[in-house]
Amino acid sequence: MQVVIGANKGLGHAIACQLAERGREVTAIARGKAEGAFALPAGVMQRQVDARDPSALRAACAGASVLYHCANVGYSQWESVHPVLMRSVLQVAQELRAVVVFPGNNYGYGRLQHQPAREDHPLAAQTRKGKLRNRLEEQLLKAHAEGRIRAVIPRLPDFYGPRCVNGLMAPIFEGALSGRKALWPASLDQPHDLVFVEDAAAAAVRLAENAACHGRAWHVPGPGPLTGREFIHMAFAAAGTEPRVGVLPGWLLRIVGLFQADAGELVELLYEFSEPMRLDGSRFAAAHPEFRYTPHAKAVAQTVQWFRTRAAGSEVRWSE
Repeated sequence: MQVVIGANKGLGHAIACQLAERGREVTAIARGKAEGAFALPAGVMQRQVDARDPSALRAACAGASVLYHCANVGYSQWESVHPVLMRSVLQVAQELRAVVVFPGNNYGYGRLQHQPAREDHPLAAQTRKGKLRNRLEEQLLKAHAEGRIRAVIPRLPDFYGPRCVNGLMAPIFEGALSGRKALWPASLDQPHDLVFVEDAAAAAVRLAENAACHGRAWHVPGPGPLTGREFIHMAFAAAGTEPRVGVLPGWLLRIVGLFQADAGELVELLYEFSEPMRLDGSRFAAAHPEFRYTPHAKAVAQTVQWFRTRAAGSEVRWSE
């Protein structure tokens, strides 16, 4: 049995669907329907569990061989919640001798010193979120090195797709459908890797099921970088509306951050959008030569259709 923690979010949901399609026995965990969980395939066991509680997590994961740790919270809660989540997941995984898959990002690198960045790029983060990410990954890989668990880290750029309703992606697709202006942080014309959430999920499953990949991080960068301008234009084209594009500057984020904590937390990450952000995915490609990314145009069109369906109110919600 395999458990997806945080299955009510875009990536966790996509991983649960990938596993179900492969015929795996899957338990999908979310803290509660108030967090906005969405329907999962028939046969997937759904449990409402607060993964910060080791005893509750232990009961939900009984017999599991793989734990996908996809639980996430708003930026303003990272420092209070993520260390507690990791302790709980590691405790339960060690008891089970399970594989832990911990999808991540490139925050731990800080400003990229060379591009496209390989997995051996220095972990030189200067931001609070980047330093925290490095600490969490260090705990995970230390447990792997000591033989207490097995672990693997798919390292992702920003991802988009169905059920990805974060503060960066949702306004772009909602704007494309409504004709409202869509904003991109810092600079519209810097190349930026993006990956479709379903491709990120498929890659995570492959890494989990390939024992030779365990014990390290793997870049899953997507089919190639786009600029913010290109990405937004692609979304408006798929929606059939005239593109309206703007920049979200740091000074405005700081003002918004006075009222919305998560928006303010994005300020320290603006370097990712004011400079190129490209990851080298050659190691993953060599280990999985059959893997193919969804072209951005096709993935964006699928995402627009999901947001259109969501706006119409026909998305089925998490069951009791």
